[in-house]
Amino acid sequence: MSFLNPENGNMSNLQRNLLRIMRIFLLISGIYILIFGGANGAERIFGLLILIALAIIHAPSIFTRNKIKAIPVEIELLLLAMVLFELVGGDALGLYVKLPHYDNFMHFMLPLYIALIGMMLVYSMYYYGKLKASMASMAVIIVIMTIGLGGILEMGEYTYDTYLSQGFLGQITGNTQMQGSPTQNAIDDTMNDLFTDTAGAIVGALIGVMLIRRNEKKGEHWKVAEGIKNMGME
Repeated sequence: MSFLNPENGNMSNLQRNLLRIMRIFLLISGIYILIFGGANGAERIFGLLILIALAIIHAPSIFTRNKIKAIPVEIELLLLAMVLFELVGGDALGLYVKLPHYDNFMHFMLPLYIALIGMMLVYSMYYYGKLKASMASMAVIIVIMTIGLGGILEMGEYTYDTYLSQGFLGQITGNTQMQGSPTQNAIDDTMNDLFTDTAGAIVGALIGVMLIRRNEKKGEHWKVAEGIKNMGME
């Protein structure tokens, strides 16, 4: 298996091609943005972050020479989508500013992705007997944890706006304010983000439950559990 030629016996042709396209696109985007900048030519930091994100996603298999297998394709596709919509679209291309509701879109989609990945992880633990809980309990736990991550993100945005945006870090990121917008003050924006985070988390958890139930009705199990288990050392 290589970065540009993903190989996995459990991977469909659609998944393989989609994974290859996203990897190549993000690699080229990261290099281009690092060299030339993004929408205003001053977003090179986000090109670097894109490349770092790609390195982190593939670090286990690269640095252990595939003794630790790559993460399951379902999880990698979600992580790559997060990098695409956040670092490429929202930050480098400035869609947070250019599109009025892009912030709402991201505060819905990122928690959805996180909650869905969370459901994959807890289901794997459940399937292999490491966790005893009902499906509803697992979903509620994932939703609460995802909302908590959203709260941590809002605290980070407040910290950046209050203490960092006018300093060295602010110069790198263009002194952009994270909280508030032309139509909302900071408090309304924060609360709207948290409500949207909650909605995304619920939808992500429900999608996970739906996928689990669909496989159970077929007398099967969610195959992602095998991929998560196989991430261990060979």
